[in-house]
Amino acid sequence: MSPRILPNLLGLCLSTAIAACGPGYLDQAQKVPATEINREVFQVLKDYHHAIETKDVDALKPLISPRYHENGGTTDKEGDDYGYDGALKRLVMVRDNIKKVQLRLKLLEMQVTGNEASVEVEFVGRVLMTEGGIDTYKTWDDVNRMTLAKEGGHWLFTSGL
Repeated sequence: MSPRILPNLLGLCLSTAIAACGPGYLDQAQKVPATEINREVFQVLKDYHHAIETKDVDALKPLISPRYHENGGTTDKEGDDYGYDGALKRLVMVRDNIKKVQLRLKLLEMQVTGNEASVEVEFVGRVLMTEGGIDTYKTWDDVNRMTLAKEGGHWLFTSGL
């Protein structure tokens, strides 16, 4: 083996080992490092995704904070705001009116500061639902900001479902 090849080979092995030991990323754009705390928040997103696709409202309940608050899409009117109970009612309504859900989530951004997390997610979905006795497919795509807080040792959604 050439004396010049050995240092290059060792350098390659070392850089590969360092890269393999690094945290990696949770997203394809490599914006969200796969740190322990980011993985915890990401796991809640995965649990949410599974529960939505399986229409399992009981699995969603423990993911939602009792402090949950949603402004109903308007910031200037309080009449359409809702909390934990309102979120559950909407999830039950969706479960009862939708026969099948296919949902793809794409993590765009995550910021965790202390016990608060803000996650931007792209949703692409397709549902089979019944409207007026007729089955129809609906598709949608949207970008949404979800917020979570660490409460009682668990990350819970506080808005954005």
